[in-house]
Amino acid sequence: MEDSKQLLAARSEESQRNGCCGLDTKMVEDFRRRLKYFFMNPCEKYRARGRKPWKLTIQILKITVRHHELPDCYDFHIVIVFDNRAHSGKIKVDIENDVRIYECSDWNVEAGKNDYLLLSFDSVVILACFASLILCLRSVVHGIQLQFEFSIFFSAYYNKTVSWSDRMEFVNGWYILIIVSDIMTITGSVVAELSNLSVVFFFLFILLGTATMLVWVGVIRYLSFFKKYNILILTLRAALPNVFRFCVCAAIIYLGYCFCGWIVLGPYHDKFRTLAKVTECLFSLLNGDDMFSTFLRMRDKTYMVWLFSRLYLYSFISIFIYMVLSLFIALITDTYETIKKDKEPVSQLQAFIAECIDQPESGRYQITDENICCWSRKSETEFFFLH
Repeated sequence: MEDSKQLLAARSEESQRNGCCGLDTKMVEDFRRRLKYFFMNPCEKYRARGRKPWKLTIQILKITVRHHELPDCYDFHIVIVFDNRAHSGKIKVDIENDVRIYECSDWNVEAGKNDYLLLSFDSVVILACFASLILCLRSVVHGIQLQFEFSIFFSAYYNKTVSWSDRMEFVNGWYILIIVSDIMTITGSVVAELSNLSVVFFFLFILLGTATMLVWVGVIRYLSFFKKYNILILTLRAALPNVFRFCVCAAIIYLGYCFCGWIVLGPYHDKFRTLAKVTECLFSLLNGDDMFSTFLRMRDKTYMVWLFSRLYLYSFISIFIYMVLSLFIALITDTYETIKKDKEPVSQLQAFIAECIDQPESGRYQITDENICCWSRKSETEFFFLH
């Protein structure tokens, strides 16, 4: 906030010397008002310009339609083979399964109506996702355009370079998440209607299942507009950089233990035979699962193998459970306490927007495109003149 006040004071003195204080002040306030409107929630935008919350409505529609989709019927053909041809006392067990999807016949719906209902549900989902995709893409493009305008504005008026973190505030990650979800849903729904091959069913399940998960995760965005529910989002966003750097360091140590266990203990233990099994075994140990059996199966080996396995497992458990996990939790807790006491740190962009005291109901957010274009041309001209 202090940085923003200093910038405004410096610009005010320069404007007074040039004799254009009133014009510059009006342009600054208009642009600040545009930025504040861009970061408003749907309810505030409705009060400011009467803008309908279409994206929120479509998100609710998508969740409702997916929840009421008609089920499919699955036909499982399972064959279990017991192979005792070796007569060695051990029977090899093998299982083969084949899954087929067909029309349900016991849902009190005739086959033809069932097809039409499924097609209508898929059509509504595709149309809702397509509308959501267009609206979110438009918002992302608008944010990127406003980002460039803000950079030119700060360079022209304050001779300051906008930081990367301030630039990324214009790119709404929630919209990116919804765009990915919509693309996956549209792709999965279209392929499901056009293809009946069983080989693509698992691919469709991945697309539709992941898309449904992303839709529900996206609902958190609308809860973040309420201050009482926003603490989780603020904590994750503030702690993410430190958590990422911490995980990189921890992953290096984890990979070291994985390769060591694979090379040394692989010939003596089934859980260390492959690198994939080692990572799964160590991750289960990290969560306290299957710990005793891992120790027990190394008891009958040679003394050197037994000793190394003890040192290896004890050191891994001590480092990751008592140190790494504790530090990881401490990072999240420290960020939570900081936000709880001092609130979220104010960026240069937010400090600049905070100078605008106009409420959404004030009616001062009804600006025309002509004023925006005139301001943009003047800002770019002044930017090149100053540099």
